[in-house]
Amino acid sequence: MLEQFRGFIGYTDEEFKVLWEKAIIVVDTNILINFYKYTSKESTRSLLKILKKLKETNRLWIPHQVALEYFFNYEANMSLQKEGYALLSKELIKLKDEATKVLSTVKSKHPYIMTEKFHFFVDSIEQSNERLQEQLEEEISQLPDSNAIQQEIIKLLDGITGDSYSQDRINEIEKEGKDRYQHDVPPGFKDKEDKDKQGFRTYGQFRYQQLYGDLIVWNQIIDKAKNEENPTPIILITEDRKEDWWDKDGQKIKRPHPHLIQEFLNKTQQKFYMYRTENFVRNAMVYLGADVTEEQLREVKTEVENIRMVDELKITKVNILKGINMESILGYLNESEREAFQEMVTYPDGFRFDLTADFNNVHKASKWAKDIALPRMEMWLQNQIAHLMSLDEDYGLQAQLLFNSLPEDPDVRVISLLNQIESIHKTIEYFSLFPYAKTMGGVKEK
Repeated sequence: MLEQFRGFIGYTDEEFKVLWEKAIIVVDTNILINFYKYTSKESTRSLLKILKKLKETNRLWIPHQVALEYFFNYEANMSLQKEGYALLSKELIKLKDEATKVLSTVKSKHPYIMTEKFHFFVDSIEQSNERLQEQLEEEISQLPDSNAIQQEIIKLLDGITGDSYSQDRINEIEKEGKDRYQHDVPPGFKDKEDKDKQGFRTYGQFRYQQLYGDLIVWNQIIDKAKNEENPTPIILITEDRKEDWWDKDGQKIKRPHPHLIQEFLNKTQQKFYMYRTENFVRNAMVYLGADVTEEQLREVKTEVENIRMVDELKITKVNILKGINMESILGYLNESEREAFQEMVTYPDGFRFDLTADFNNVHKASKWAKDIALPRMEMWLQNQIAHLMSLDEDYGLQAQLLFNSLPEDPDVRVISLLNQIESIHKTIEYFSLFPYAKTMGGVKEK
């Protein structure tokens, strides 16, 4: 009877041992894409070596949907390693310009200060920049070759990728998915919140809604276990961390979602389990005798943690952007530009978009508006800083330094500008109402 609660009970040590001895290993798309994000050749070799060995022993399998999503996405990720170093170079080199601006601003506002005595700081940054470029070139030369990785993955996928579903089968899964997602049945129900997954993809003889990509993968994994002449358990390696795959305590992953383990058992009479990258490598060392050293394991762990951190920052940025007050941005557009914006976010029949209807089109329209508004916002803010400088020099100088340190990324810069514009407006309003606040001992935030 306790088999009915296997999702909660889990497995004993002996059951895990048998699971690893018999299971087919399935790799998710994000594991394949992450090969382009590793900055260490050693990390790439460590994981590829394990997967190649599994393929040689007929224990590695790739669902068709996983491979398809990989081919849709890999090109956009091939240059991510170098892009990271390019960003590092850009941000560090900016330090010289910022230091120069600070010295110039202080000199113009406080001419009695001998700022020339502090130019050594700028000179030291310039010398460091030369060393920086040398170090960047050395690091980039040590990066894994993206083209070589592409060929390795193609070889890995060859001969072990499953067949695609028919359009009728996809239609059945999508119909089932509507009901599952309505009741938060895993996997994939969190994707109903992702506006980027509302569209469709067409390839070959079938079409599918991206919203149900995870559910298609799940069904293909179940069918693999059921249709084998000798049915086998499945171990899935994935970097997905959402609650529609995992049971979580806050942000901490506890175990695979109990429903997945139970549904898999009910439909296949086999065991199912999941691991993220470093835990898979660690267990492969224990159960499969994988030829990976503890140092290599630590390196893999460091790499995937860095990738996860970057991915989380991207998600955070997207969430911030969704919260931008477009009405404030539209205030910097003229009447004809605002009318053009409205046309971009309105259906021909006059029905206005909302974000759930067509996020991609709204995003494009918003970017168009922000690109126009950004320089106007900067000019307006500079004029207000000059006004504030006439009211209170200390406040004006602080505002100018804050403006000089605004991030370069256009999207994040717009958010920062909106915040600073609101803040400086309140400050100017305060000094307008209480012109003697400073001399009378008014309290000011520093």
